[in-house]
Amino acid sequence: MNASNDPAAWQNFYVMIGTVNGALVGLVFVALSIHLREVLDHRVLKPRAVLALVVLASQIVIAAIVLTPQTRELLGVEILFLNGIFIALNIRNRVPSKVNVTSLVSLAIRVTYVYWAISLVLGVGGGFYILDLVLVVTLGRTMASCWTLVTALGEAASAVAGVRANND
Repeated sequence: MNASNDPAAWQNFYVMIGTVNGALVGLVFVALSIHLREVLDHRVLKPRAVLALVVLASQIVIAAIVLTPQTRELLGVEILFLNGIFIALNIRNRVPSKVNVTSLVSLAIRVTYVYWAISLVLGVGGGFYILDLVLVVTLGRTMASCWTLVTALGEAASAVAGVRANND
């Protein structure tokens, strides 16, 4: 089996991806916990926070799936199933909006996950090279989204503190 379809050849990469995403989930969770009221009361920040945590957690699950000894076909089916769950959560928690660059990038990422899973099941195509690329792109995109979320929380907290100071 060539490296593009051999999960064992990618073990170190998936240990690293799982570790990085686990650390980010912890950091985002702490930031959200500190500003929980602001997140829950905001119509844009709440779904963004949920999706950021879901994306990071789904990458941990993908790393765990890849690191679990199993056939490549079963691995592909599991990733298809996980991707279906993610799409459902994404649709459920998305703020209604027009089609824009961000939603098109999200769709492209989802389509790439589906392509990769089918590629793995069939044993043709780019295999893990495709998945690794989409995982790195997703990680970068999620980090940018988390930064936007955390800075928005900081601005919201500053505004609340300003209103409280004016009321005193």
